[in-house]
Amino acid sequence: MEEVKNDELDEDFVNEVENAIKSIFSQLPIKYIGSSTMQGISFVKFLENTVERMNSSEVSSLLSIPSEYESVIQFVAQEAIKESIEKYKERMNALINEGGKLPILWKKSSNFTEQLGKEMCKFKEELAVRNSKELTIYNENIAKELWIEYVEIGLYSNENNSFKNAEDLQYALKLFESNYNKSMKESPEADKIITSYKTNQYSAAIDYMARLGRINKELAKTMYTREVAHRKQLEASAREEALRIEIELWSREREEYEKNIEIKTLELQANIRQQKQLHHEEEKGSNKIKENLWVCIKNHIRKILSPCKH
Repeated sequence: MEEVKNDELDEDFVNEVENAIKSIFSQLPIKYIGSSTMQGISFVKFLENTVERMNSSEVSSLLSIPSEYESVIQFVAQEAIKESIEKYKERMNALINEGGKLPILWKKSSNFTEQLGKEMCKFKEELAVRNSKELTIYNENIAKELWIEYVEIGLYSNENNSFKNAEDLQYALKLFESNYNKSMKESPEADKIITSYKTNQYSAAIDYMARLGRINKELAKTMYTREVAHRKQLEASAREEALRIEIELWSREREEYEKNIEIKTLELQANIRQQKQLHHEEEKGSNKIKENLWVCIKNHIRKILSPCKH
């Protein structure tokens, strides 16, 4: 049965099987790859890619799970684009078939295009919200794991492994930040998370060490002040990055708009030139007709007058 090709089977049967498989994939519970989450068909695609790479004779080095994960992200993004295009085609076909085939009034077509544009903008906004949420979850999981590994273990473990002084805590905080910067997905969401840690977890760690007497109050105050200053710097950086992304998006949209305007302007200019050319040719043809008509009239008059001369 595995050797039978799809085109050799009944089309309805193939569609039913494919829909059933997609339904199963879409209902798969969420899976975690390290700190990353996958759900449904994304996870299945990840497994397929991984198994294919493992069985490939060209793989001469260890399989990179992060690379496979990134490839699946790209796959899902492409699928989202394809889905949007399909929705556009469906709506266009529905418009064409509604009340008969083409032609349709330009006004109706323009109204539909405007409505579709609004829906696409809404879809883009929803996608941005979902992406921001996923970035936040991903980076929060990274931060939580690293905080436990580098800081929490030294705060609450037994005497042998616990932080003895401010230097131990500061070293652990540097390790936490360094590894977070290497592992996180760069974004305003990532900056907000590290800022939150500096506001809450850092302060709690300093206070805890001070209560244990491992950091004196003056040093704790100095450390706290330094972290507040760094936090404000990160907040400003996060706002700047968010603004940069927004400006970059506006810039791309403006460039696209200007490009479309330029295309339409060139089309209009070409149309004007064509109209002028047609008008010139029509005028030339009209003059030729007038000239020929005048010649015919003169010839006819000559014929009428010629017997009178005899």
